[in-house]
Amino acid sequence: MSTLILTDEGHGTGWLTRFFRPAAELFVGIRLARAMAHRYDVLARLSDAELGARGIKREDIPSLVVNGKYNV
Repeated sequence: MSTLILTDEGHGTGWLTRFFRPAAELFVGIRLARAMAHRYDVLARLSDAELGARGIKREDIPSLVVNGKYNV
């Protein structure tokens, strides 16, 4: 993965930052959604016994993933 760093050379009021911020926030949101989908898939594939060993009920998986209370 590579990172693109754009800087405003002090010429004005940060227009470059304002221009690219929405796109950057979009990509951050996509990355977060993909991570949540991965966590959900991993937990959903486990059997009820495996979930129970972790102290999780199957109906709790969506709220655990969305609220970030369980990390795989």
